[in-house]
Amino acid sequence: MRKWFCLLLGSVVLMSEALAGGVGLGATRLIYPDDARQVTLNIRNTDRQSPFLIQTWVDDARGNKNSDFVIAPPLFVLKPESENTLRVMFTASGLPQDRETLYWLTAKAIPHTSARSKNTLQLASANRIKMFYRPADLPVSPDQAWGQLSGSRSGDRITLNNPTPYHITLALLQVQGKEVQGVMVPPKQSLTLPGRYPGASRFSYRVINDFGAWSKTYTATLK
Repeated sequence: MRKWFCLLLGSVVLMSEALAGGVGLGATRLIYPDDARQVTLNIRNTDRQSPFLIQTWVDDARGNKNSDFVIAPPLFVLKPESENTLRVMFTASGLPQDRETLYWLTAKAIPHTSARSKNTLQLASANRIKMFYRPADLPVSPDQAWGQLSGSRSGDRITLNNPTPYHITLALLQVQGKEVQGVMVPPKQSLTLPGRYPGASRFSYRVINDFGAWSKTYTATLK
């Protein structure tokens, strides 16, 4: 067991969205309803030969480790071609009740080291997904919120405004038909897009929903 913990301290970490080193999570995002006692997330090792030591934790929106949630089990061995279930439990209080709060859930996979490979560099990998704490009784549903995004232009800069209580993650964002890198607009906040868009009068977008799928296309006029 000691070799696992040596790797835990000294491994190089590679981040990906939902699949890393043969280990994958069962979702690309996780919603934690305010009234839930816990939520679950599957984690699977698709490698036919190698076990992995799995370490799990939660970071806040800025990427700092956070104790608002407990994940069980926090540390375990995932055997080849096997699956386990992570149980996520909220243990804090005092979060805003008028909007979602963003966290990041990480599952780090450290590969097994055999006697033959002990002198080689072992690369740990990690699955990192968004987790949203969602209060009960928000005034609109997520799918009602997606179409409420608005935009304004000041000179050749464009600012998107999200008046809703949800984080709106945009995919296939286009300004005047020109594709722009997707962004996430926090609830009840505005975000200025990188780049300049002289003469732009409209924008369109699709939203990544709770299940990781894309919504229909929404189009809006810049004010």
